[in-house]
Amino acid sequence: VICFVRCKETVNFESTAQEQPKVPASRAIKALLGNPYFWATLILWTVTCVHTTIIGTDLPYYCKYVLGNDEWYYSVIYTSEIVALIVGALLCPMLLQKFNKRNLSLAGCIVVVIAHALIMVNPMSFRWILVMTIIRSLGQAPLTSLVFGMMGDVVEYGQWKSHLRQESLIFGGGSLGFKIGTGITSAVMTAMLEGAGFLSSTAGGAVQPDSAVSMITSIFKFGPILVWIVAIIVLVFYKLDKIYPKIMADLARREAQGEV
Repeated sequence: VICFVRCKETVNFESTAQEQPKVPASRAIKALLGNPYFWATLILWTVTCVHTTIIGTDLPYYCKYVLGNDEWYYSVIYTSEIVALIVGALLCPMLLQKFNKRNLSLAGCIVVVIAHALIMVNPMSFRWILVMTIIRSLGQAPLTSLVFGMMGDVVEYGQWKSHLRQESLIFGGGSLGFKIGTGITSAVMTAMLEGAGFLSSTAGGAVQPDSAVSMITSIFKFGPILVWIVAIIVLVFYKLDKIYPKIMADLARREAQGEV
């Protein structure tokens, strides 16, 4: 409701709408696939969802078969992660007054990698994991909450570069991409656990072989670090924030001249 009431449309092409020819699908798709920042934000969006898939799938097993308490430990750790994520997201508007989206997200990703790496200092301690999880979630918050705004910037970049405004394709393509990514993540994790001899039990009383417990531990320790390192690499090369003021100035000039 707040978003609906507060948001105002600033792009206006009514004067030229009747003159715009219908864009062929081939041109629209070519413009989308040739937009490097579409791919960058798609990867970043996927990273946040892959992380959620890894933690959501593996954490219950880690609590049960490694820490020895799947009900209390899992509930507290996962709830704390969500609460910290919400708090971090609420802080982002204030932080954006001093930092741009790329730099804030990059700093957060570095915090995520450091905090999760520190879990390995004492991976058998529930309290230690809880504290590191909260710190990790605070670091995760900027990218998780800003990636959609970054995708909005990609729309402006695409229009500036190709003279096509592609909100639907960019957000639709991003949505499809992250769904495929999370689906593949779930399939890969299932295959890894089954390959390690994981025993599924509806009653929850299965005794796991050492190989399965080792795989559960490895996924929990290294899975999140790997995906967030990918995010760091993408953000290091993400330069859209630097050229964004020029893009908006050029688009405003075009709009004043009745151009797309």
